[in-house]
Amino acid sequence: MQPPKDEVEEVVAPTQTEAEEAAEAGNNTQEEGDDAPTSEAEGDEIVTVIVDGKSVELTKAQIAEAHKSGLRQADYTKKTTELAEQRKAAEAETAKARTERQELAQNLTRHQALLEGALQEQQKTDWQALLESDPVEYLKQQHLAQSRQAALQQTIQQKAALDEQANAEYHEGLKAHIASQREELLAKIPEWKNEAKMKAGVAELKDYLVKQGLSEAEVNGVTDHRAIVQARKAMLYDQMIAKASVAAKKVAAAPQRVERAAGGESNAIDKRTAAFQRLSKSGSVEDAGNLFASIL
Repeated sequence: MQPPKDEVEEVVAPTQTEAEEAAEAGNNTQEEGDDAPTSEAEGDEIVTVIVDGKSVELTKAQIAEAHKSGLRQADYTKKTTELAEQRKAAEAETAKARTERQELAQNLTRHQALLEGALQEQQKTDWQALLESDPVEYLKQQHLAQSRQAALQQTIQQKAALDEQANAEYHEGLKAHIASQREELLAKIPEWKNEAKMKAGVAELKDYLVKQGLSEAEVNGVTDHRAIVQARKAMLYDQMIAKASVAAKKVAAAPQRVERAAGGESNAIDKRTAAFQRLSKSGSVEDAGNLFASIL
């Protein structure tokens, strides 16, 4: 943050007398033959500024760079804020349009039900008897039935168009959601940025989840990166325990070699054997930790 100009000048600006005395002292020093001090470049000149009530010494170059950084940060913050506001406005417009579409769909559904009910009532009419008794009413009812049938077809088409639009928006939203979840997933599992490793890892994880009792449809329906990360951790943990159990069984089955001349060596071997046996039976994390501690 660049300090106010008056504060900087008040702290560092010498009086005219002090400047003249400094100049005379420099001339006298040069006349006496002492080495003259090397003048600093303008950008290296030290300036004392007040920051949060404390005196801080900075070069003019550092102050200039801080000022530029502040401008860049302010510009970045402004652009980020503008983008956030634009996104918020777009989301508000989308939500408004969705609400209006839902209300229209509800109105169309009610209108369709009314038209279908009216047409069903008209189908009960004895058209031949009406034609013979009142030809004018017959024509009137026929025209009304045709108008209702046309309105019903139009209503059905409008509902289908709304359903298609809603379906398209749903898939677009799902596509955007999956893309964002993929970015989050790669941030948590960086090695999956390699497509081959990701493909192999996903296949392994799917196989693990199916063996845990999930259906393939349930596994394929998972889109939340947090669920994928947690499932992978569970898989890796189970793999670690399985490997430790196999190793424990091999050690337990191997003939034990005791060398008493080594002092406490036999006791250490016995402890490790016991630790392996406990781990093979329990498979607990605590027993695995005890085993690793005995080895180390």
